[in-house]
Amino acid sequence: MYLGPLEGFQDQLFRPVLGWSRDNVGLLTGRQGIYKLALLWQYAFAVSGFQVFNLDCAIRFDVFTITEETRKRRVSPEALLEKILVQRAFTPYQILDSVREIYSSAKENTIYFILAPCKQFFDGDVQDDEGLFLLEKLVLLLERMRAKQIPIVLVESTKYTHPTFQKIFPKLVELSEDLWELNVVEGHSYLKIRKAKSMHEIGTDPNSKQEFIYG
Repeated sequence: MYLGPLEGFQDQLFRPVLGWSRDNVGLLTGRQGIYKLALLWQYAFAVSGFQVFNLDCAIRFDVFTITEETRKRRVSPEALLEKILVQRAFTPYQILDSVREIYSSAKENTIYFILAPCKQFFDGDVQDDEGLFLLEKLVLLLERMRAKQIPIVLVESTKYTHPTFQKIFPKLVELSEDLWELNVVEGHSYLKIRKAKSMHEIGTDPNSKQEFIYG
């Protein structure tokens, strides 16, 4: 199922939302701006009638980003926020348990966002070998969710310097069938589609850049 040409969503900012087939794992990455962009995508899904579920692993959900968008587009914030759920997880084990719960009880018409899934695995209280082992378990869970065609958007920064991140991030890239990279240069945000399962649906050259600007 694909979103149709929605009024107010024809700009480049929402093209991945319009084209995503929502039957796989997508990855939104970059050094900055990715969490705000993810919230704008959540707004687009919610206003289009979908339920949105956030697993927030590092306090990245900002309700004011959503309500600001409702004011711009004259949408009732209360009604929209009822369609967006947030669950927080602060340890690797909580994250794994929450992802297992999503896998076992995924609901129809729901888009799942996992914000900053890797960060807690790099915590100083987590030994490096334990963190890597648990992250590999997370990747296996995500692979099972992809096989089950649960629509998931992973939102993860590329700023980490932890050596474990260098080992696990390529695995996240590999399992993601849609990959979007955001670059911000002098206030201009460039969204590049690195991989897209449904590329033909949005008619975009995978080597081209899509540009948008936000405050």
